[in-house]
Formats: sequence, structure tokens, C-alpha cells
Amino acid sequence: ASNAGTTTKPAAGVSESPTPAAPSQMKQYLFFIQIDGDGSILRKESVRTIPKTNTPLTAAITALLDGPNLDEIEKGYISLIPHGTKLLGASVKNGTATINFSDPFRYNQYGVEGYYGQLMQIVYTAAAFSNIDNVQFLIEGEKMDYLGLEGVYIGAPLSIASFH
Repeated sequence: ASNAGTTTKPAAGVSESPTPAAPSQMKQYLFFIQIDGDGSILRKESVRTIPKTNTPLTAAITALLDGPNLDEIEKGYISLIPHGTKLLGASVKNGTATINFSDPFRYNQYGVEGYYGQLMQIVYTAAAFSNIDNVQFLIEGEKMDYLGLEGVYIGAPLSIASFH
């Protein structure tokens, strides 16, 4: 019987180690767009529960690039981030998130409103993290002064205040 007891203990220990890890969930705040009846662009927050990660900003921006899920689509949420945009890198230093996107990020079919919307979605999603105050956008690793021909300024970090 004492032999069975010692066998049970390590087995219990083994089954215990995954248990604390399993409920490691985190809330992810994503920002999408809804266009109302008069064509105004509304910012809509969506909260998802995802497995905890060491790179939550990367996870959030990747989810944003994937677009709204079925639930969000049913609510009329869309993304104004250009199709085909890829996240090339994200880092945070002294409150500034530097987020590097692929070239398609530069081309928004909706013009200046679209650029404004896509930047707002990313800035609000990043600023949901307590350690992020603003976002410096890079495209293919380069800092650019303007996004699009209409020229939305991205030469300096943008914060939530940039959208009021």
C-alpha cells in the first residue's frame, strides 16, 4: 500500500503542473470600425479572451490584422487596415510601441478617412496596454512622414490624443 501511495504522489504532481497554466487567459482589447447611417466612422472596442502570451502586443496586432470575428461582423464591425498588411515586428520602449508593417499598409482604398481609421484602430489597440502611451509606425522598417497621398502624418508617435 505504501508503494501505491508513493506512485500516486508523483502522478498527482504531474497532473497538477499543467492545471495552473491552463487558465492563464488574458483579455485582449481590439478596436474595429463601424460606419453609421450618415457615413461617420465609429470606433468600436471588442474584448476577446485569449491564452496568455509573452508577446501580447504582437498577439493583439496580429488578431487585428486578421479582422473581425463572426460575432463582431454580426455587429457590423469592419477593419480599415488594408488587406494583405502583415506585421513585421513590434517592440515597446519607454511607453512607445514601435510597430513595423509590410508595404500594403500604405495603400488604403478609402483615402484619408481610411488612413485615419486604420491608424486609430492600431493606436487604440496598442494603448489598451498599460505600458504603451503611443505608437511609432514603420513601414518595411522605415519611418515615413506621411501615410498616403492625402498625407496623414506618421513621422512621430501617435497617441489616443491624436484622434480627438
